[in-house]
Amino acid sequence: MAAATDSTSSARDDRVTRSDGAAPARRTRWTLRSLSLRSRITIGSTVIAAVVIALLVLVMRLQVVSVVARATETLLDADTDPYVATLEVDSNPNLSPPGNAQFVAVVSPTGDITLSSMPGRLEQALGSLRSTPAGTSVIDVGDSEYRVVVEHPVNQAGRWTVVAARNSQAEAIVVDDLTTTLSFTGLAILVAFGVASWVLATTALRPVNRMRREAERLSVAPERAELPVGPAQDELASLATTLNAFLARTRQATERERQMVSDASHELRTPLAILTTQLDLASLDGDDAQALAAHIERAKNSVARLSRLANDLLTLSRIEESERRSADGAPQTATAWSDLGDEVMAAVDRVRLIASAKDVTVDFELDPPVAVGGSGPGIGGGTVEPRYRLDTGGMAQLVTNTAGNAVAALPRGGSVVVTWRTTPGEGVLQITDDGPGVPESFVPVAFDRFTRPDEARTSRRDPDAVPGIPMPGGSGLGLAIVRAVAERAGGSATLRNVPTGGLEVTIRVPEVRVTPNPPR
Repeated sequence: MAAATDSTSSARDDRVTRSDGAAPARRTRWTLRSLSLRSRITIGSTVIAAVVIALLVLVMRLQVVSVVARATETLLDADTDPYVATLEVDSNPNLSPPGNAQFVAVVSPTGDITLSSMPGRLEQALGSLRSTPAGTSVIDVGDSEYRVVVEHPVNQAGRWTVVAARNSQAEAIVVDDLTTTLSFTGLAILVAFGVASWVLATTALRPVNRMRREAERLSVAPERAELPVGPAQDELASLATTLNAFLARTRQATERERQMVSDASHELRTPLAILTTQLDLASLDGDDAQALAAHIERAKNSVARLSRLANDLLTLSRIEESERRSADGAPQTATAWSDLGDEVMAAVDRVRLIASAKDVTVDFELDPPVAVGGSGPGIGGGTVEPRYRLDTGGMAQLVTNTAGNAVAALPRGGSVVVTWRTTPGEGVLQITDDGPGVPESFVPVAFDRFTRPDEARTSRRDPDAVPGIPMPGGSGLGLAIVRAVAERAGGSATLRNVPTGGLEVTIRVPEVRVTPNPPR
């Protein structure tokens, strides 16, 4: 039992030891990660600078060693040149002694030392230097190291040996002193570089800190506040511009949603109040079957208006969601002109069902693009059919909403013409009626949400409805949906009163350039 206890205690101690050993490493990594960006920039740039300075000092040391060695060889050659020149022309020369601090020796062909100013130990090595090839070498004599130059001039007496030497310790002292000077200079430069990096990083990140403080202030600042954009055309200015554009889009989306909620609440309040009143009246006239039926019919009309309003709000919400997906890079469909023309005809057929109750005529005209390589107008004959960033569902909404509004506004016997044609670079959908038009004051706001001309706010009579029961007015979202669909396709929608009488709604959709796939 004691052994088991000791084993358990030992394992626990091992775990504790491993935990304690690993904890400092984890803390170190966490400390490095928790450093500010300014500190990391300073440390990184200083480390890089230290490596560069160390490499430069090393390279300069090697260069100095090479230069000093070449300088020493040049001096040694200068020491030997006078003796070599004399020995090459004179077999029995009268050699003058070398100058101070010059180590020179001349050995005759018989091995005798004719001239020498070398230290004793170095002079003892002259015998071995007689067999050394001419050139420069480094030899160790005792605790000293010498760089020597050996020359072998030849005259009538034979092969002579001239040796010049210099102590290499002087070279090492020069190199070490220069290396020390370079090291201290590099250290000073490194410290100055680190301080400069800290100052530059602080200066460069100051706009970021200002943007951060401004972003914090935006949470309680006025809605139109923006991040500051510096005068410099750099990455931070581009970031601030991008963030401001993002904030603007977010504000617009928020304002649209807030406005929609406000408008929807306002528009829903009236029909709900009317519906409540109608149900209350119906409960009071429970004994009068005819009055009860009239109240119920009016309540159904109010419910129908609420249903249309809810459907229109849902349609607008889906369109805006589609716009957001498109802005985020979602792929968009491109529909051919003929497919949209087929949908125009189908939508006109649906509108005719509504128009028949008022004896309103609804016609359509399709003006196809001119064939390329064919014999005349129309799709075919090698035509590259134009395509548009508008699907068939969107075309159906355009035709149904505009033509449906025209039918609702027209008196009996009126007419509506729907035209779908092409112009250079765009497709044009035009809906024209011969009705009374709209007030000129309504034209600028016709495509705003929940706006209706005064005449549209009143209920219209349905010729087939129960007498005394008015039809509910529109929701005021039909033309707003038309503009949203057109703008989603990259186009526009306009409205004007025709001088000869009637109203004309024009939707223009730009053509999409589609690159054909190469043949396989």
